[in-house]
Amino acid sequence: MTIKTTATKYLPAMLAFAFVLAGSWILLPSEEDTADAEARIDVVVLTRELPEGASAAEVRDASTIRSLPPEAASVGAFDSLDDITDGVLAVAHVAGQQLTDYSFARNRVAAVGPEFVVTSVRLSAQNWSGALRISGDVVDVYALTATGATLVSPDAVVLDSPALDDLQPSAEAVITIAIRHDTLSEVLFAAQKEQLWLVGK
Repeated sequence: MTIKTTATKYLPAMLAFAFVLAGSWILLPSEEDTADAEARIDVVVLTRELPEGASAAEVRDASTIRSLPPEAASVGAFDSLDDITDGVLAVAHVAGQQLTDYSFARNRVAAVGPEFVVTSVRLSAQNWSGALRISGDVVDVYALTATGATLVSPDAVVLDSPALDDLQPSAEAVITIAIRHDTLSEVLFAAQKEQLWLVGK
């Protein structure tokens, strides 16, 4: 048998083996792909939007783990659901947002800021309900006197109030607000005189 005949006889098998070998090499992950996969890290993200003040239990129920490239992870990002301990969300978070060391505060007052204190005041519905309905929880607190309206506490945060849908126009209600510490005396004095109004921003 000549060399030419031998080569012709075994050529299909040789080609088939070469194709299998090449295909296997293509399917093998490259060192770069393997390194990329190993470099991904776990982060904790929210599955739905949560408001400022949401409890740690609410946050845990709305959280999941995702693997991301290191450069996509936020500074201080949580990598385990066990990182969610006590406290409340310091700011509102949206779906897909990572949870970090800066996501939580000790309580709702701490979430507002260290310069704030909390007090409760009794107000007629007309003095506060419109501001909350239109502008939300952040309001300015004014004292209305015979000489006019005076701003006594800017950027106050309403922490607790009756449901607006159930409110009667003439009803009075106790409103819990976070105000700056240096405005506390003026706010309490105006509240005692029944002069307070919450004004939307």
